[in-house]
Amino acid sequence: MGRVYLATSSAGRTVAVKVIRPEMTEDKNFRIRFRREVAAAAAVGGVYTTPVVDAAPDDETPWLATAYVPGPTLAEAVAEHGPLPMETVLALGAGIAEALIAVHAEGLVHRDLKPSNVLLAADGPRVIDFGIVRARDGYELTGSGALFGSLDYMCPEQATGDPMGPEGDVFCLGSVLAFAASGHSPFGGAVGAALLYQVAHGSPDLTLVPEPLDKIISLCHAKDPALRITPDRLSAACAPGGAEQVLKEGWLPEPVAAMVADRRAAATDLDQLARTPEAAPADVSAPEPPASGRRGPAYATVGRSAYDTAAAEGGSGAVGRGSARGAGGIGDCGAGGTGGVGPAAEPPEQESFVPLEEPAAERSAAPAPVPAPAPVPAPAPAPAPAHRRTPARPGLSRRAVLAASATAGTALVGGAALVAARRGSGAEAVRPLGPAPEPTWTYRGGPLLQAPAVFRDGTALMKTRPGNMVCLDLENGSQPKWVYQGISVSPTPVLLTYGAAIALGTGATLIGVDPATGAEQFTLDFGQDFQFDQLLGSYDGYAVSVLGASLERKSAERGVATSTNAVFAVDLRARQAIVIPINPVDVGVPLQPVITDEYFVYADGLRNVAVRHTRDGGSLRWRYQVGYDLRPGLAVLGQTVFAIGSEFVALELSTGRLRWKAKAERGMFASLGAGGNTVYAIGTDPYGVHAFNAANGSRRWFCETPRLNIDNPIAVGAHAVYVPAFENRNGFYAIDTASGRLLWNFTDGRETGVNDWQLSCDGAGHLVAQHFDRAYGLPVT
Repeated sequence: MGRVYLATSSAGRTVAVKVIRPEMTEDKNFRIRFRREVAAAAAVGGVYTTPVVDAAPDDETPWLATAYVPGPTLAEAVAEHGPLPMETVLALGAGIAEALIAVHAEGLVHRDLKPSNVLLAADGPRVIDFGIVRARDGYELTGSGALFGSLDYMCPEQATGDPMGPEGDVFCLGSVLAFAASGHSPFGGAVGAALLYQVAHGSPDLTLVPEPLDKIISLCHAKDPALRITPDRLSAACAPGGAEQVLKEGWLPEPVAAMVADRRAAATDLDQLARTPEAAPADVSAPEPPASGRRGPAYATVGRSAYDTAAAEGGSGAVGRGSARGAGGIGDCGAGGTGGVGPAAEPPEQESFVPLEEPAAERSAAPAPVPAPAPVPAPAPAPAPAHRRTPARPGLSRRAVLAASATAGTALVGGAALVAARRGSGAEAVRPLGPAPEPTWTYRGGPLLQAPAVFRDGTALMKTRPGNMVCLDLENGSQPKWVYQGISVSPTPVLLTYGAAIALGTGATLIGVDPATGAEQFTLDFGQDFQFDQLLGSYDGYAVSVLGASLERKSAERGVATSTNAVFAVDLRARQAIVIPINPVDVGVPLQPVITDEYFVYADGLRNVAVRHTRDGGSLRWRYQVGYDLRPGLAVLGQTVFAIGSEFVALELSTGRLRWKAKAERGMFASLGAGGNTVYAIGTDPYGVHAFNAANGSRRWFCETPRLNIDNPIAVGAHAVYVPAFENRNGFYAIDTASGRLLWNFTDGRETGVNDWQLSCDGAGHLVAQHFDRAYGLPVT
């Protein structure tokens, strides 16, 4: 499209001036597009975009000046230093989400969010390049059968030619975050039509993306636009305390911060050169600054011809410290970027205009992923604040939906669904009858992983960031009994088996810790041919089931490998891992099984309840077709499997024979809990909890509640069940198991994005409620 100049205004302000190439100005449609870009960039405010300083879209040589942002593009930073640390990517996601809120508030859709259109500044990211933005009314300037955008970072609507709304920007943001965390596009590896097909129908490659980023990105990558997370909730998911709390000096890793400092220093040097009264030879290799029939930009441009030819698609030109001064351009721009200034141009990307019926040219190879720096240890726990009971806090909720696995009472309950579906209306007028109990203790430390506590001999075991296993005494858990450091951040509970508390380490490592003392008992490393991602469960007292990948390396170079999703049966006694390939219909399904000594019970990719043997290679025992609305979270009580959707279904565990089923009058059954001889399910219309006789399906009671979070299992205690509210700031509710009476509501009043309440009971009068960086011990009877 043109070239971006670093310039100074007559008032001394450093700006980036985009000057359009003369041949482009003869295209009428291009003129319209550029006017629209100027109008869009001028209309959009917010901290995380670049404000327009001046523009002349109708001049003979059109130009646009924005505030200069001293910092590399995300593409440059990753190309030079590899993937960013998780904390940086979370902060990046919060800032870009805030930028999208500002864009969408003006009725606009960006349509070309990609790494080269994100600048990394010392105080947060900046979204640039509104070259192909459009209004939500759907007005298009593309020709028939063609599309605008960068293929690697398109959304399915763009890939198929369907209208793209603001939800499409969220999908693109998910791909940008995946790139930042892994070093490559989640839909890379194909070209042209094949790449478009992957975007529209394939699953993203999130192998190198850590938790919880992979869950957040999955919420962005829903194929159905209506199911994608909204930007405000995405911002809260990435930064529960607000984007401004994490986007401040120090949010970037040191090598990238050094790139920002270099650009800031270079701009300062060049600004001083521009103000020097002595003349210097002009750079004749670069085009002249724009001449306007009406007026021209009142800016002094500065640069060096050595950097002129380092063109960077997306507007990230290149400039270094130097003594030359003149009318030199500092970088080419692609789809209209007013990018940063840096020491090297970023690698070219896919063509930004590609006919749908023709394959695109080969893209340049993406940089090899570089391991992210080790996480910074969590700060020392701060004193616990006083408990508050007042849940009210005005404003739009920013909570998001994430999955978790749990056990409830004596039953086995699979993890809840990773679903971002719209929830039905709730009965907000319902009120609990009594006050919530005061916590007997409050633990505050590093952020807790999204997994419920596991109980052993009067203690609760839980996992925190950046990779700790913490043991709390149930009588007074304000300070840990012990802390073991060095586990992975897999969002599943600790497994108690083989006399140890089992957690994953890095790579393909299992770690066993003495649950009484926290001393390491063993570490089993199964080598570089495997990757362990998630503990699924245990059986036989010495075996665990692990979800991960089997790697086939193409060379000795680390990280160069193809992966195949697999479930591993790991025998802790024999120190042996057996690969059980996942059935093709289950690839891409978030496996959240219930595991017994004999059976592996889960919801498969064809919406069946599927049961496999835990032995003999995981052979299929039976399948039962439930339908499109089957929820992934199942439960097993005794010899019965329970599944839910629009119907509540009870199946015989050994044969799959139907024992009973009950249909929801309205809405659906959304999450499960089981204990004693009763099974419980959340209903969505109206919101509340249903209780059924586990043996015959007769209804015991229904308790109507305010709107609930339907994506975590129901925690079942001896005398009450506990269900989280829809909004995190509203805490959770207790319901009497005998009468179905709503007892009380407990909350700490905080809204924490993706950090849902995690609830667990030990059956002996203890309830542990975890919320972001705090755990509360509540007495229950």
